[in-house]
Amino acid sequence: MTDLRSPVKWTAWASLSATFFMMCVVRAWWTMFVLFGLALTMVLIFGKNRYCSSVCPLGALQDSTGDNAAARRHFAAAPWLKYLMVPLFWGVTIYTTFTFIDSPNVLWVWMLRIMISMFFLAMVTQMYLGKRFFCVHLCPLRHPLLEPARKSRKLLKGRGRPA
Repeated sequence: MTDLRSPVKWTAWASLSATFFMMCVVRAWWTMFVLFGLALTMVLIFGKNRYCSSVCPLGALQDSTGDNAAARRHFAAAPWLKYLMVPLFWGVTIYTTFTFIDSPNVLWVWMLRIMISMFFLAMVTQMYLGKRFFCVHLCPLRHPLLEPARKSRKLLKGRGRPA
């Protein structure tokens, strides 16, 4: 088990608890969109992808169960999987949102299914392909956030230079 006393772990576990509370107690179908908004805000404020390393609830689960994960393996198709996974995830999420917007209970069930599916995908890939394989290659939040993170880093570096 990992050390929960470190600040990084504490923030990730707090995010996981808040996600569980919002999704399963409050039954807020829009929880996933709040997580994406938080991630985007953190990228714009800090200039790097700090969300993935310190706040992501799925990352906390992978880190806590990752002690027995397989050694990281080379997987030739890994770089191309993001081009399949990101549009598929967001396509299903947006389609589900617009299809069931008039029926919040059904929409909540579908969003919960999507989140649980992502959890199982992350755990299975970690078990067979190595720790945080899902985060690095398949996460639907990571790749859309990388480009804004790179651009905001360039902007921040440009401000620090003397004119």
